[in-house]
Amino acid sequence: MTDSKLIVVVGATGQQGGSVARVFSQEPGWRVRGITRNPKSKAAVALTQQHPTIELVSGDLDEQASLGKAFAGADAIFSVTDFWQFVKPGQRTFKEAADQGIQPNLLAMEKEVQQGKNIINAAATAHSTKPLHRFIISNLSDSNKWSAGNITHNLHFDGKAQYTTYLHSTHPQLSSISSFVQIGYYLSNNLTSPLTTPYKQNNTFFFPSGCVPNGKPLPYVNPPTDTGHFVRALILSDKSPPGTTILGGHRNLTVEEYAALWGKTLGVKAQVKYLTRDEILA
Repeated sequence: MTDSKLIVVVGATGQQGGSVARVFSQEPGWRVRGITRNPKSKAAVALTQQHPTIELVSGDLDEQASLGKAFAGADAIFSVTDFWQFVKPGQRTFKEAADQGIQPNLLAMEKEVQQGKNIINAAATAHSTKPLHRFIISNLSDSNKWSAGNITHNLHFDGKAQYTTYLHSTHPQLSSISSFVQIGYYLSNNLTSPLTTPYKQNNTFFFPSGCVPNGKPLPYVNPPTDTGHFVRALILSDKSPPGTTILGGHRNLTVEEYAALWGKTLGVKAQVKYLTRDEILA
């Protein structure tokens, strides 16, 4: 075990990080240290019971020092942040935003950006002590930039783009050994988001859709099973030098194709219900 390489995984009990931890726990010559806020949580206990070789340590993305300890000795680091955790019902983000006179989503992005910077700063310190083979960030693109200013409020994308820019501008040495994975459209979105959850009416299941034009495919992906393999390719494949970005999708499907496949699999009628802008905002 002393000659094995160490990958440290941020968010090891989450959908993306958990996948990375599981894949590398089966990779010869590698050992896994996972970071989680509470190593005694149900998810953490379940992970280590299923994969006893995974080491779990406590780390808080809001506390850079705790990340520095967790990153010590790493050969590779996988980083991921979660915008949506800050806007779940009951989160203090809403009160803090009201006190500051700003929108909760904007404050959520600011919090995510700071967490991303904390991870990057801690990884840069670790890299200066022991050179990393690879630093992997799960990020997303700058919507405003790539839409030529047409998309201006896609904050769960834009925050990740902001701290990726921070990486390149502030830590060039770490940036030089960094690669990126952009995870596509979560399959679970169709079960967890009110805007996309199918509903039954007159013996037919309807899939609401308002974000994707008719006929345009989405890169559907299942993060708990897919993310680890994308990250493995970024770290181990000779075809993925530093600076590589993998667009992580399992299968490209239009919403219409997805609804048809869903209906066929379950043996039910299914079709897409297109939402207007007013219906989405209602």
